[in-house]
Amino acid sequence: MLQLLVVGLAGGLLPLLVKWNDRRLHIALALSTGIFLGAVFLHMLPELPVSIADADIEPRLLWAVALAGVLAIYFLESLVFRTHDHDDVHRHTAVGYATLAGLSLHAFTFGISMSATGLSTPIMVGILFHKAFESFSLTSVFQLAHFTQKKVATLITLFACITPLGLLIGSKILPQLSPNTTAIAVALAVGTFLYVCLAELLPEVFHHKEDVATKVILLLVGIGGMALIQ
Repeated sequence: MLQLLVVGLAGGLLPLLVKWNDRRLHIALALSTGIFLGAVFLHMLPELPVSIADADIEPRLLWAVALAGVLAIYFLESLVFRTHDHDDVHRHTAVGYATLAGLSLHAFTFGISMSATGLSTPIMVGILFHKAFESFSLTSVFQLAHFTQKKVATLITLFACITPLGLLIGSKILPQLSPNTTAIAVALAVGTFLYVCLAELLPEVFHHKEDVATKVILLLVGIGGMALIQ
């Protein structure tokens, strides 16, 4: 658990040592977006049918939960955070919190499930890479929203604790989350990430036409990285 905490902190806090201008931030965001796209399409979406099979829930209900996740983030971004002045900053703030919420749900349920199945060395190595990539990507999104370094550090620290907390709860307090609860959490995370990746981050990466080739390459590297640690 200590390893997960340290790697999660390092992945999110090390980028704070770099001075980012707008151009560099959007290049880094291309890598982060590729990581998130790989996470949602190669990790989370394949988990949903498995969760449906294990749960005593009508499959259409879980897909409705995923749709509710999409709509919830859209309404949050459009009706709560978006204003006429400094519109982009408020929109990015909504995206930052939505990304944190989706990743946190996924990380917590993942920690609980891993407490039941155990952590072999290959699995642990994959999880450590996964956690580092996610924390780095979260920091990129937070910086896009112009969060202060102190705020980013606080949120990354909280996020780094979530998977170890899931492991602790799963092994010491609860034997395992019920299949229904896990399935609902996975569906919400899927809906959140589908909206954030496709409607917000991907258009933001290519909003400016500079460094298109570099951005495409980093986007594919991010997807490939998540495929390799599957």
